[in-house]
Amino acid sequence: MKKKRSKKKIIIGAAVVLVVAGGVTVAGQRNSTENQIPQVQVVTAEKGDVEEIVDATGTVGSEEEKTYYSPVNAELKTVSFSQGDVVKKGTKLIEFNTEDLEKDNRKAELNLKSTKYDTKDTRNKSDKAEKKQKDAKKNVQELEKKIKDKKAYVSSLKSQISTAQREAAAQASAQAAAQAQAQQQEAQAKAQAEAKKQEEIQSKYQAALYTYKTETLPQYQQQLSDLNAQYNQAQSDYNQADTTYQMAFATWQADPSDENTQALDNAEAARTQAQLAMQQAQQTYNDLKQQTPKMPVLSDFTESSADYSWGISDGSDADDSDGEEFYSSGYDYGGSDDGTVTADTSALESALETASNELAELQSDLASEKAIAEADSTSLTKEEKEKLKVTDNLSELDAKSAEELVKEGKKGITAEFNGIISKADIKQGAAVTQGMELFTIENTDKASVDVTLSKYDYNTVKEGQSVEITLGDNTYQGTVTKMSHIAVQNEKGTPVISATVSIDDPDEDIFLGVDAKVKIYASSAKNVVTLPVEVVNIGKEGSFCYVIEDGLVTKRNITTGISSEDYVEITDGIKEGEEVIADLGDYTEGMEVQAVSEQTGEDANE
Repeated sequence: MKKKRSKKKIIIGAAVVLVVAGGVTVAGQRNSTENQIPQVQVVTAEKGDVEEIVDATGTVGSEEEKTYYSPVNAELKTVSFSQGDVVKKGTKLIEFNTEDLEKDNRKAELNLKSTKYDTKDTRNKSDKAEKKQKDAKKNVQELEKKIKDKKAYVSSLKSQISTAQREAAAQASAQAAAQAQAQQQEAQAKAQAEAKKQEEIQSKYQAALYTYKTETLPQYQQQLSDLNAQYNQAQSDYNQADTTYQMAFATWQADPSDENTQALDNAEAARTQAQLAMQQAQQTYNDLKQQTPKMPVLSDFTESSADYSWGISDGSDADDSDGEEFYSSGYDYGGSDDGTVTADTSALESALETASNELAELQSDLASEKAIAEADSTSLTKEEKEKLKVTDNLSELDAKSAEELVKEGKKGITAEFNGIISKADIKQGAAVTQGMELFTIENTDKASVDVTLSKYDYNTVKEGQSVEITLGDNTYQGTVTKMSHIAVQNEKGTPVISATVSIDDPDEDIFLGVDAKVKIYASSAKNVVTLPVEVVNIGKEGSFCYVIEDGLVTKRNITTGISSEDYVEITDGIKEGEEVIADLGDYTEGMEVQAVSEQTGEDANE
């Protein structure tokens, strides 16, 4: 270990000083006996066991601590500890007064019920509005198909009326031609007069019918559609105002402040105004719907009309017939007293009037459904639904059931493990709030020592190594459980590595926060070649020692393994039984010397 080798070099240096002093004596002796070969002490490399131990100091702490927080809003009825006390697992440390707790949580339960009712009502209204809009979109498709069929039916009625009128005119012409032989002059005059009369009647009738179709009916339909759109918009405005009111009411219930009260009053006034506007728009629309303009019929322009049956539907089944009956039925023709043949189209015209009215009503309904389908939805948006959910969650948190909170309060707080109260700043009778920090316990069953090591020890100390811990007069066994992988500077600016040593079997004599001495049994080697640490030197190129080869001092490079305070493992360069100069003194490499055993002081060659 480099740290120990550094100490060893200091020891060797001291030894050199001593030998130098001795060397002077030897040199003096050599001067007196010039032919005597200097003697140096040697040690023999032997096999043995080496155990490398790292010494360190640290502070005793706990690997587990728990901070306890108040589970309820209550008064501290009893506090049975103070900071620094030792507590046992299962000891009740705090009792709460639950009298006010029961009242507060009863109120919270009632507020939660109110909030849930409001949320349910708002969601129901939103679901109804969403369903109404979906139904409207579906109805639009159905109404468009019915309007298409009704238009085809109206067109067929108009075609049949026109055909009947042409056929009647043709029959009248043929009859006039047949009677012309007998009463040519008179009949011709009467026919001309009648034809002119019929032409005038047809002209007036067609003009009135054209005005009805192009002006009167479209204007009425447009006015009816506009009023219906106004009614739908008023209804949408009311639904929006009602949703705003419900949300303002829910906010006011949660917090009846002046600001929320004013917001509720404003929302209620807006909803009332929107309701009145909706009712007025509905009444105006219904009044106009009862005033459908009457379509002109041919009988309105004749002096007398015979009531002939055409065998035609009155239009009550118009949605299903699609006008097919009119194509398959024949026409009945009637004649006036003067023998003129005219077409009785009153049934067709009545059916046409009914169909036109029904078409107008379908178009009005289509406009209404389109307005609903295309209007801004009054259903809740995704964000509004999330807000309601948050409101419910907040109410649930505020209204954690009284039974559960009272149970928590009566249960109090009990120590979950053996430990020491390391932090406490509460007193009996004090009022605490839910989540407030109360005290902290550090587990004495999981005690450890935090130590700092030289940055060179990272390759020596490993997790899992055995440790001997001295705490006062007590000694404990432990294990290295954690090694930091980064060196930091201590207060002196020296890089160090932190490690955690767990105490295997802590007892009641453990005190947290005090200093402890630590011996880490880093590694060991059994039955290996060893040398005393004093004879091993360290240079820039590695470890070396001095031996005597052929009677001369010789430097020998060696490879070392682990080392203890006294011995170093030699893995290469020196074999068991080889002799190594114990102290070179003032001799130098290449000098002739004679080995003397360090143990006996005898010549090593003897």
